[in-house]
Amino acid sequence: MATRFRLVMAMQRTIQRIHSLVDTPRLKSFSLNAPKSVDVEYANGIKFSLSAEFLRVYSPAADGKIRSIGSEKVISGRRHVGIMSAEPVGNYGVRYLL
Repeated sequence: MATRFRLVMAMQRTIQRIHSLVDTPRLKSFSLNAPKSVDVEYANGIKFSLSAEFLRVYSPAADGKIRSIGSEKVISGRRHVGIMSAEPVGNYGVRYLL
């Protein structure tokens, strides 16, 4: 049991070292274009425009409206979805009201 604990601790230290070496891009701007999209820009110049439909489909909180066809997710009611609001959660998260 002690050997397993030491192995887990060593793995955690290794993961922390890797994360400290990776230069993660910093968020430069975040704008809500209600009700259709969200624009995100990072300090390294990369920009994304994420549609409300995309956010609804790839949200980890899909409210159990997911069914699977093959390996793809199918979520009902995603076409006429709009973003009503966005609020910060914690240090880096965003909660959308779709």
